[in-house]
Amino acid sequence: MKKQDNPTRGERVLIFAPHNDDEILAVGGLIQRYVESGTPVKIAVMTNGDGQIRRPPFLPFFRADFVKLGYKRQNETLDALEYMGLGEEDVEFFGYPDRGLSHMWTNHWGRNELYYSKYTKTDHSPYHNSYTEETPYCGSAAAGDVRRLLLEYEPDVVFLPHPNDSHPDHWATNGFVLYGLEQLKNEGYEKFETVTMLSYLVHSVKFPWPRGKFLEASLTEPSDLKRLDTNWVNVPLDFRERLHKLRAIGKYRTQTQLMRKYLISFARANELFGIVPSLSLNNSVEYEATPNLSQDFILNEEEDEPFLSYLNPKRRSRIATLRRYPDIKSVSLKRNADTLKLSIDFFNKYRSGNAIQATLKPFTRIGNGKGVGGSHAFRFLKRKLYYKERRIERGNGYDFESGNKSYRLSIPMEKINNPSKLILSITLSRKGVPFARSANRLINIR
Repeated sequence: MKKQDNPTRGERVLIFAPHNDDEILAVGGLIQRYVESGTPVKIAVMTNGDGQIRRPPFLPFFRADFVKLGYKRQNETLDALEYMGLGEEDVEFFGYPDRGLSHMWTNHWGRNELYYSKYTKTDHSPYHNSYTEETPYCGSAAAGDVRRLLLEYEPDVVFLPHPNDSHPDHWATNGFVLYGLEQLKNEGYEKFETVTMLSYLVHSVKFPWPRGKFLEASLTEPSDLKRLDTNWVNVPLDFRERLHKLRAIGKYRTQTQLMRKYLISFARANELFGIVPSLSLNNSVEYEATPNLSQDFILNEEEDEPFLSYLNPKRRSRIATLRRYPDIKSVSLKRNADTLKLSIDFFNKYRSGNAIQATLKPFTRIGNGKGVGGSHAFRFLKRKLYYKERRIERGNGYDFESGNKSYRLSIPMEKINNPSKLILSITLSRKGVPFARSANRLINIR
């Protein structure tokens, strides 16, 4: 069978897991097939899941307890993968902070702004077996590790979390993998142009459903993601594969003690993977093809200008609903020669006490084609715009305004290094606590 007929088919497979257990929950059935067919498989675990100690609040939390838990969860991964036929050499533990990846992606990118974990009580990995020894807790280090592993292993199929996964660590892992792969393409490594990226979902509304042991039931596309542009790939599993996956899930004892009914829900009659397209923003009104929402720009008939628009799923957050926080409906982009214009529409009313942050990771070809821009975060709070904690006034290409259910921001292209591509995401927060995120999406700027 040709690869275009079966996108899961590959010669070297790399699976990125935010935590210990995600690799089996998402790809446990296919891992068995890869092993049986002799296809090399590598697992990269971003965190050691060391932030899940449950104890009464009057008892103290010590660094050693969390690190011990991290090593214990590593051993559970090794036990599960050994059951599947893989060895210790097939796993890399990156050692980044549990519940900290989204912060590293948005606000702790550089090595001079490290993230401090309240669990491991450090800003560097305390684990002796991290992929990079004593790796700093920052986004650029995580993206660098992803890039290095991709370059060393040279996979042609990569599994990563779906960009609309509601868990912040999964959301950020998607961004880091996307960034590392695009960085290599930007540096001229043509072999990565044909890599197949398959996204898996672990955290979403009523997914999987129903919860519990249902080996004969199938995973179905989550209802809140149906309007998005993901092309879903269904992989049926035979009964033996389902049963082995169920038993492998049981190896993660620290997690099955907490949420067994939820975890075993992933041992189903199939596995579900999404292909998420990159988006394109064209600077010209000359467009002959039929535009598709979330796949290409849309022609604004009133202004006769093209713009890119993509949807965000409605999040049924009880806290956001009760407190009447805004929720992202869609994100749109438009540009002229010098300015990038960002628009955000909300399902409900926006209030000035809620912060809006636009995070942009630009890719700019420099000199011999090598070189990637850094991270740019623009934060709008109480009708004021900030960049790197410095207030920005209107003018010199900057403009911004908030409406009843919308927000508009204009950014000079020069400020973000005139990129040919960028990764964009939006984060909404209240008093420093995020409550809504848009997907990290790769956008080609033509």
